[in-house]
Amino acid sequence: MSDRDANSNTDLPSDADHDPDDDRWGDASALSPFTLGGFRLLWAAALSWVMTRELRILVTSFWLYEATGDARQLALIGVVQLVVQIPALLWSGTLADRVDRRRMLAITQAVSVALMAVMGLLDLGGQLQPWHIYLAIAFMASTNIMGSPAQAALLPSVIPKRWLVQGVVAQTVTQQAASVISPLLFTLVALLLGVTATFFVTVIVAIPALVLPLLIRIRFVPPLVREEGSTVRRTWEGFRFVRNHRLLPGLYLLDAGITVFSFYRQLFPLFAKELYGGAAAATGLLTAANAIGGICGTLLVLLLRNYRPKGMLVLYATIIYALLLFPLAISTRLWIGMLLIGGLGAMDGISVAMRQSIVQLTTPDQMRGRAVSLQVLAAQTANNLGTLEVGFLTAAAGLSVTLTFGGAAALLMTLAIWRVISGIRHYRYP
Repeated sequence: MSDRDANSNTDLPSDADHDPDDDRWGDASALSPFTLGGFRLLWAAALSWVMTRELRILVTSFWLYEATGDARQLALIGVVQLVVQIPALLWSGTLADRVDRRRMLAITQAVSVALMAVMGLLDLGGQLQPWHIYLAIAFMASTNIMGSPAQAALLPSVIPKRWLVQGVVAQTVTQQAASVISPLLFTLVALLLGVTATFFVTVIVAIPALVLPLLIRIRFVPPLVREEGSTVRRTWEGFRFVRNHRLLPGLYLLDAGITVFSFYRQLFPLFAKELYGGAAAATGLLTAANAIGGICGTLLVLLLRNYRPKGMLVLYATIIYALLLFPLAISTRLWIGMLLIGGLGAMDGISVAMRQSIVQLTTPDQMRGRAVSLQVLAAQTANNLGTLEVGFLTAAAGLSVTLTFGGAAALLMTLAIWRVISGIRHYRYP
């Protein structure tokens, strides 16, 4: 049985209609993916999945700080997550290429449902302790990150290839919107019902991500059923595939490098205080501007969907991103800072949506889980390293120097990748 037969979508009229090269699909609007039942189920599950993740982070971190009053307890969350997520990502990509991805999503979400419910019950009885939180975070962070490759790799099974860009944009915008909705929901529930109630609300929010993937109608046959070798060997095959790919090494390096040198999101409180003389309100405005910019940039990808040099679109967005860091380093007015940070979010939104689309378009189904897991691994590692780099450099040299250095490093890295990795600048689709 071919890969296409193994992952065909019975919501479509026939397997032939799901052929990615079939011209009968034609062009698509932004809402075209939502005409497919399988995509609607995956999209709704993704919304639940992201909101669960955001609420889980808010609930556990807030409870820890409220219970202990020690900021170092919060720092340990990052350490725990980093330790468990790296091995989980390496294994999850291989697993996503071997098992039914729908069940993998459901099982990983079931862990969050169970643990959040247990923590809520313990807190309700006054028995919840910090070590309970850390243990639950370790399990939930690892299983949540394991669901990422399965979710991304499932998308081409429920949507034709010609609509992949629209599908990626819809899911990316959903994730960005969920990142805005979740803190508001957490705040509302905590104020009205108390912190304990937020554990149970998170359980309710998580249930659709557990159930909906199982309702997606595709016929699954493990793509690797005839591949021999251990899990380690299959994971290594994923490394080899990415390493030899004409686009992916450059895309992953571009994402990781830019993030390490210019992870500005962690600096919003410093922006508010040092550049604009504000505090919590200014921090909130900058965060909102970044989120709105990200959504606008992601939606802009839809307007550029017929622009064929998709690789160049990533490079252009990254160059503009780097250039915006220079005026941000010397800005002193809040409204200017909001515009610049909104622009950074927009360029980041374009880059993220296009990188994810290119990975989906250029990776065969039997390798997609491993390719996505390595993409997530590069991004997560870069986020953690970027937090350390910008934090220490800002403490040593100041915020303006950090932003200027980040802009210069990002610009030089983008130009180097543009020059050295020709596959990116030559990539065309459709």
